[in-house]
Amino acid sequence: MNTPDSHQPERLFTYDFVVLTLAAAFGFCNIAVFYGLASHLARIGIDPAWWGAIIAAEPFAAFLARPFLSVWLTPRHALGLARVSLAATGLALPCYMFALNVPALFVVRIGHGLAFVCLVSAVMVLLSKTVPPKFAGRAFGLFSLSALVPYALMPPLTEWLLPRVGGEAQAYAWTALLTLPSLALFIPLGKRLGRAAFSDEEKRRPSMGDIRKNLGQAPVALLLGANLLVFAASTQIFFFIKPYALALGGIDPGLFFTVSTAASIAVRVLGGPVYDRLPKCGAILIGLAGLAACAALFLVTGGGEGFLALAAAYGFCQGVALPLLNAAMFLESAPGLRGMNMNLMLFTMDAGYTFGPLAAGMLLSGRGGFTALFTLSAGCYLGAMALIGLLALRERRKRAAS
Repeated sequence: MNTPDSHQPERLFTYDFVVLTLAAAFGFCNIAVFYGLASHLARIGIDPAWWGAIIAAEPFAAFLARPFLSVWLTPRHALGLARVSLAATGLALPCYMFALNVPALFVVRIGHGLAFVCLVSAVMVLLSKTVPPKFAGRAFGLFSLSALVPYALMPPLTEWLLPRVGGEAQAYAWTALLTLPSLALFIPLGKRLGRAAFSDEEKRRPSMGDIRKNLGQAPVALLLGANLLVFAASTQIFFFIKPYALALGGIDPGLFFTVSTAASIAVRVLGGPVYDRLPKCGAILIGLAGLAACAALFLVTGGGEGFLALAAAYGFCQGVALPLLNAAMFLESAPGLRGMNMNLMLFTMDAGYTFGPLAAGMLLSGRGGFTALFTLSAGCYLGAMALIGLLALRERRKRAAS
């Protein structure tokens, strides 16, 4: 069972935590490899009118499935589902070699998306049972690297692989091999995180009454709303910073992602031990204020060094705010509902990835242009600050009373 022995000190770097982080990282490798999916669709002759829908099919499947998984999935099922979905992800990747028309691509993308969302949701439930509350900030800071590092490593690795294997579809198939070490690492978890490791109470699904009561808790509702606004803003910047950089001229758009990702990774690694000593909501407020400022300053940057300095500041502020949002939700949740609430945080992330770019696309297709886009992004961050500010006031009163 995952409850630590009362005579043993609580530790963060257990086998369980490391394996779950690696499993999530391998899962994200299987998503990061699709940075060039549009090029693959062009290579096999798919009409460009279908590209957006095909690319969006995978995250949209996750968006639809996550609410169901958040409620249905308990620790009793999580390890088995993680193993099955990891294997399914590996099996989906070679299928891209045979999906050569629009219907087949939709089937593969939706199947791949469902396998991936099941994997991440199951890992999140198990993670919620392995993280000691006093290490929540550091734990989610380090766990978030499982999503960042693959996006830094897989594009250059795939570019090296492409000429050697013959194309994107073949590279996707080779990426499937990354599922094998994860499956091997999962084997010893059966005793620790299998069905027998949990009490009957931990195996019970929340009732509708439990769910309504949980969502009616002000901290839970405020954190979910803030997370939605944060990801709506960040995805607008992620998907549209490249055309903005090209419009400025003289800037390599790829450097924005290199610099911002490096800064975000650095603060999570180096600042991890500090996360659990900070007032969570107060630190989140500072990070969100920095993100809002960066979004506004993108409008006045002249490019060059100033643009890259903003990229570093943006990545740094993300590295502060995003892990602490998850840590705050973990600590605000009742122990039996932590897995569900952490998956609801992922659901609001899915919603941000879905609706943030849609709103940005409508603005850019109108007269507002990039001014309207970055103003909206800054407004989303400010809206998230307003929600977190209510929790920060409560946090401050608690600290003053103690």
